[in-house]
Amino acid sequence: MQDCLRMLALVATLTLVMAAGCDRQTQGQSELHGHDHHGGGRGHGGGGHEQDGGGDEGLEPISVTMFTPELLLFMEYPHLVVGEPADFLAHFSVLSTGEPVRSGSLTFEVTPPNGPRVKSTLDGPRRDGLFVPSWVFKTSGEHKIRLIISGPQAQDVVHVDNVIVHANVHDAEHLAESMAAKEPGYVVPFLLEQQWKVQLLLATATRRTMTHRITAPARIVPKHGTSAVVSPPVAGRFSPPRDEHFPRVGQRVEAGEVLAYVEPPLPATDAVQLMANQTWMQSLVLEIAFRKLALDTKAAEIENEVRAATAKLVFAKKAKDREHELLNKGIGTDQRHDKAEQDLKLAQAGYDAAMASKRANDEVRKQLGDLHAKADIGFDISAGRAARQHLPIKAPISGVVVMSASVEGEQVEEHTPVFRIVNADRVWVRANVSEFDLGLLSASPDATLSLPAFPGWQTEILGEADGRFVHLGTVVDEVSRVVPITYELPNPDGRLRVGMLAEVQVATKRAEDVVAIPQEAVVMDNGRPIAFVMLEGETFQRRELELGIRDSGFVEIVSGVEAGERVATRGSYALKLASQSPSSFGAGHVH
Repeated sequence: MQDCLRMLALVATLTLVMAAGCDRQTQGQSELHGHDHHGGGRGHGGGGHEQDGGGDEGLEPISVTMFTPELLLFMEYPHLVVGEPADFLAHFSVLSTGEPVRSGSLTFEVTPPNGPRVKSTLDGPRRDGLFVPSWVFKTSGEHKIRLIISGPQAQDVVHVDNVIVHANVHDAEHLAESMAAKEPGYVVPFLLEQQWKVQLLLATATRRTMTHRITAPARIVPKHGTSAVVSPPVAGRFSPPRDEHFPRVGQRVEAGEVLAYVEPPLPATDAVQLMANQTWMQSLVLEIAFRKLALDTKAAEIENEVRAATAKLVFAKKAKDREHELLNKGIGTDQRHDKAEQDLKLAQAGYDAAMASKRANDEVRKQLGDLHAKADIGFDISAGRAARQHLPIKAPISGVVVMSASVEGEQVEEHTPVFRIVNADRVWVRANVSEFDLGLLSASPDATLSLPAFPGWQTEILGEADGRFVHLGTVVDEVSRVVPITYELPNPDGRLRVGMLAEVQVATKRAEDVVAIPQEAVVMDNGRPIAFVMLEGETFQRRELELGIRDSGFVEIVSGVEAGERVATRGSYALKLASQSPSSFGAGHVH
C-alpha cells in the first residue's frame, strides 16, 4: 500500500511539473524551452514562444550539455549576433545527488578570437539550479566560454568551446538552417525541474569484464581441525587449575594448556582401604614421633659424652706435651712420658667413639625426620587424593573459548562437553549449489562472498580475499538436491563468525570488454527491458535493450546502449511515466 501511495505521489508531481511547463508557454512569459529567465535582452525560444525582439525570431536556441566530474551543465542561448544582448540559461546539477546548485557564485569568462579574456560574476542563481549571465559580443568569430562555479555544493570549471558569434542576423539564420536536423525517435523531454524533483542520477555505460554467477546460500563454518569440544575422560568433581580460574569465554588458550581438573570418586573398596591406610598411617606417625623423642633424648646424652671426651683429649695432649718437655730437659722419666702418651691415646679413642655415636645419632634422626614428614603428607588424605587422582583436562588446539559449561565443584559426567574451543583465524565458507547447475561449474570456480550482516560488503574469494577453493561435494543431498561447495578464507579482522549466514555467487562464464550499465538503469516496460539515454540535458531517448550477463550490480548490454552514453538510474521510472504521455512523442520539444 505504501509503495502504491508513493507511486501516486510521483505521478502527481510529474503531472504538476509538466503542467507548469505548459502554463509557462501559454502565459506568454519570456522563456527559453520552458525556462523562465526574465532576461533584459531579446528572447530566444522555439516555435510558439513569445519573443522580446531581435533579429533571430523563430530560431531554435543553441543548447550545450557538458559534464565534469562533479557537475552537469545544460545551457541554452540564442544564435549570437555582434552587438545584440544575449542571455545564457545555465542550469547546473550536482551529479552525485541529482540536486540543483542552490547557492554560490558563477564567474562567466569570455575569450574572443583575438583579444583578452573578459568576465563578469553573478553572486547567486536566479532560482535553484539556474544562472542567467547576459553578454553583448563585440566581435564575430569563434569564442571560448568558461563558467566557474564556486559554492558549498561544488567548486568546478566548465569549458565551452566553439561558441560562434555572427556578424549579422542573416548569417545566424543561415547557420540555423544548416544545423536543422530531424529529431530522433522515441524522444522523452524531461525538464531539469522535473529531474531535480526526483533527484535523477546518471551513469555512464562502460566496457567491463562481466562474469555470470550462480547465487547460492552459504554459511561460515570452522575449518576442519579448528573446532574442538573438550570433555573429561572420567566422571568426577570439576575444579579449576591450581591457584587459577577456569578460562573465560572469549579467552585465547594454547594447545596443551591445562583448562581444569576432574577428581573421580573412589569405589567403596578403595574407600575402606583408604580408611585402613589412614589408621595405619596415623599409628606410624605416632610411632615415629616416639622414636624421634627417644633419639632427641639420646642426642643430649651423646652431646655430654662428646664434651667430656673433648675435655679429656685436651687435658691428655697437654700432659703429654709437658712430660715430653721435661724428658728433653733431663728432669722427667721415661715411665711418666710413656704413661702420658698412653693416656692421650685412650682420650683420643674416647673422643672418636663419642663423635661416632653423635654422627650415627644425627643420621638416624635425619632419616626419622624425613620419614615423619612423609608420613604427615601421607596422612593428609585430601593431599594424597589430589596427588594421586586429580586428572588434568587440556586444550587439544589453540583458539578462543566459546563455551564454558561447568562451575567449580560441580559433578560432571564422563564425556560431557565442558569447553568448546574455536580457532577462527581461517574459516570455511560452505555453499549449496543445485545439482542442475553442476554442468556450468569449472574445476576450481571463482566466487564472490557477501554477508547479510554487512549490507554492501562483498569480496572476491580467490582474489582480494586471498582465499582458496577447497572442495566440490561428491554426494547430492537426496531431499534438497544440492551439492556443497567449500572455500577457505583468512579471517584477520574476525568479521567472519562461525555460523554466520552468507551468500556466494559462483562464477560460471565470463565475457570480456562488453558494454555494461547499472541494473538500476533497466526498467521493464510491457515485459521488455528498456533504458533512458540522455541525448542532451533535457532530452532522453527510450531504448529497448538486449541484456546479457548480470554481475555485481551491473548488466551486460548486448544492444541498445553504446559505451560512453549516459543512462538514467535513479529516476528512471519517472522517465518511463513521462514517456507514456502523448505529448512526449511529438516532433517538437513541447514545454
